[in-house]
Amino acid sequence: MKAHERRLAFGIGIAVAALLSGYAYVRSLAPANHPDHDHGILNIDAGGFLTVEGSGGKDRNLAGKPGKVLVVHLFSLKDPEAAGELRGVFAFQQRTKGNPGIETVIVARDGTRKNLDALLSGAGLVPPFPETLYVDPSGETSTKFNVRNRTIETMFFNPAGKLSSQAHGRLDWDFGAAGHVDRARAGQTIE
Repeated sequence: MKAHERRLAFGIGIAVAALLSGYAYVRSLAPANHPDHDHGILNIDAGGFLTVEGSGGKDRNLAGKPGKVLVVHLFSLKDPEAAGELRGVFAFQQRTKGNPGIETVIVARDGTRKNLDALLSGAGLVPPFPETLYVDPSGETSTKFNVRNRTIETMFFNPAGKLSSQAHGRLDWDFGAAGHVDRARAGQTIE
């Protein structure tokens, strides 16, 4: 190998190493959470990855400024109250479907798409917007959201991506959700 070929190979090696390091750094980013507090992630606008898996294997990154009120409902497929809670979430989605300022994302934080579909069909539930259903099979994103050991958790983010409020456990979707949405729409934050 001639000197210029060695330099070229060395340069290519350095470039590949730099690209791999940059990729590893970017993939490791996640918005900060506070494990000593009893609330979820404070903001999702800091960048990074909060990836959930949609239908057909389409992933979605929940990090960033949503530009609208973002309701993130996380639940465990193992919770016996999950189906009842989903009925309320689906009814909420139906009531707010004409409002472009509200988006609801539903995340099964354990199991697979097949498990989620089995829960829905077993409970006779038909989601009004199936594209809003996601799974987090590894639980990695749920951990980043700081869900802890609760099996049902709902977080309301304001349009800037800041946590406005959150419901630990079941939520009264007929009456209680409206107050959370109003606080988020007004730009309030939890801290």
